[in-house]
Amino acid sequence: MKVNINMELLYLYGFVVDNNPDDYLMIHYPGEAIQNISFSDFKGQLLVAQKAAMRCLLPKNLLDHGFFPSGSSNCKANNTSEADDRICNFSWSGHRKTPYYLSKLVFPEDFMTALRTIAMKDEEVSKVSAMLEELVGSEGERQPSETEIRTAVWEACGDSGALQLLVDLLQKKMMDLEESSGTEDSDSELLENACVIGNAEQQTSKEANNLVQQKLMSRNRWCSIVYRRGQKELTSLFLKEAEHALQLSLSEGN
Repeated sequence: MKVNINMELLYLYGFVVDNNPDDYLMIHYPGEAIQNISFSDFKGQLLVAQKAAMRCLLPKNLLDHGFFPSGSSNCKANNTSEADDRICNFSWSGHRKTPYYLSKLVFPEDFMTALRTIAMKDEEVSKVSAMLEELVGSEGERQPSETEIRTAVWEACGDSGALQLLVDLLQKKMMDLEESSGTEDSDSELLENACVIGNAEQQTSKEANNLVQQKLMSRNRWCSIVYRRGQKELTSLFLKEAEHALQLSLSEGN
């Protein structure tokens, strides 16, 4: 299982890399919350049948493929291939067109599948159930495949519900981060004014006078602030991607 690179560096080795290109953000939908949604049993069965992911790790370099790329990337071909794989699943009856923004959507399809299923409205659940019953027949001659279930869910509800839920999850994550340690700007201000030391007691009085305008800070504390600022930055960037995708989805009727 992949882990957050800066988190691993911080807890195993006591340091982090500022602006680490290999950093990750983890997003998850709490499993216990499913019990509080409508048709929880049916949706739970769909989640299992689709092999949907309730959490995902978002590498920072995914942003190079999104709506607001900040750097160059050589992974364009891989991203296009992944988009083509997903397009194959959007062909149930032709009632819902393949979204043109698909190649720019940076969020993993397995996680989007989970969010689509969880966010389904009551009437959309009925549509999915009817489509699957049509597939398997009145006698239930066979079980629908993973792809067929995913396609039925997409046909019934599109992306807007899933993207709204994703926006909510990212906003909640940002609120939790800021509630415990302030904003990204406040972290940046702390780092700008910090003087990192190994041991405050080792500083001479002359050195202390020279640093009167700066805030003495241990290496461990500096690393912690760098790490949490990086998490807030990634949350903000992925939230921007999700919000833009949501607006495009709504404008397309998806």
